[in-house]
Amino acid sequence: MGWVIAAAVIAALCLAVGIMSLLSAREYRRQLKAARQELKVSEDSYRYLFENAHDAIWLHDLEGNFITVNKATEKLTGLSKEELEKMNVKSFLSEESLELAHQIRQKLLNNEVVEQPYEQRIFRRNGSEAYMQLTTSLVFDKGQPVAFHHIARDITEQKKMNESLRFYFQQAIKAQEEERKRISHELHDDTIQSLVVLSRQLDALATDDQVLSRENRDLLEDIWHRTESILQGLRRLSQDLRPAALDRLGLLPAVEMLASDVTRYSNIVTHVALQGKEHRLREEVAIALFRITQEALRNVWRHSGATRADIIIDFTDGPTRITVSDNGRGFLVPEKMSDLARQDKLGLAGMYERAQLIGGTLTVQSQLDKGTKIIVEAPG
Repeated sequence: MGWVIAAAVIAALCLAVGIMSLLSAREYRRQLKAARQELKVSEDSYRYLFENAHDAIWLHDLEGNFITVNKATEKLTGLSKEELEKMNVKSFLSEESLELAHQIRQKLLNNEVVEQPYEQRIFRRNGSEAYMQLTTSLVFDKGQPVAFHHIARDITEQKKMNESLRFYFQQAIKAQEEERKRISHELHDDTIQSLVVLSRQLDALATDDQVLSRENRDLLEDIWHRTESILQGLRRLSQDLRPAALDRLGLLPAVEMLASDVTRYSNIVTHVALQGKEHRLREEVAIALFRITQEALRNVWRHSGATRADIIIDFTDGPTRITVSDNGRGFLVPEKMSDLARQDKLGLAGMYERAQLIGGTLTVQSQLDKGTKIIVEAPG
């Protein structure tokens, strides 16, 4: 009798375990089905976002062969997805662009920092150029890099607009310089010469003892001194507008005269040093470098509290370089040169724009209480 009961108990336990196992399997299948559904929804959502993103998104393998692209990439390149997935990115890039792509690739593979986003230029199907601003990252499989993932924004129209604005700004600067030159010449040839004649006449009249009384001679002498003061002011104004030395003698003499004026009128000892052999520069380059130097010295005079400024003009091989440094109070330099205007440093912002217009660069180095250094480089 006992073994019958035991058998019944074991059978009941087996049945219970079987039922629980069946229930667990059903629950597992239910959860697995739900997880698969969630994954499908997630994949569908990602696919929708990928396909309909405003920015171009694509993947290519380590050799540059396209793996997958979205609709924005088709629009950017002018090619269909099917066509792109049979192509290599090298088909779209110039030698310069290929070199940049190679540098980005190597840095990412070497786990080096890449400044992003960066700009790249490509050729569309119809042969036209397109500019994009993109970010690039590596795709890994089992810990190994297998592909590159790109997100790119088409900035072609923005680039064209910026180039147009730069062209108009360049034309405005050119017109401004021509007007300054005209006014400077008129001041020198007409107004200043007339004042010189008037000053000499006043001087002759004031020193003629036989014509005027002592009181009138003193009055004329005072008028003569004021005329001389006005004459000196006009000469400085004419020099600021357009130094004759810049057109007649070149950049170095013009900068030396500028430094001499700064020393005379501000008591800031200003020294000019030459490196390499001086040569004449293109007019627009010489004017831009002079204006940048002029503005740099004006900032030293007005804001730095410096007692000394040094100018180095480097004519050695490569781009012409001018360095203006001072021993003033210095300031905090923004991370980006484009932030200069926001910080109300309009003089520096103008210098940066001038350097950009001639294909040059401007670097600002400064520390509080340790002075400032402005370095401008421009193609000859």
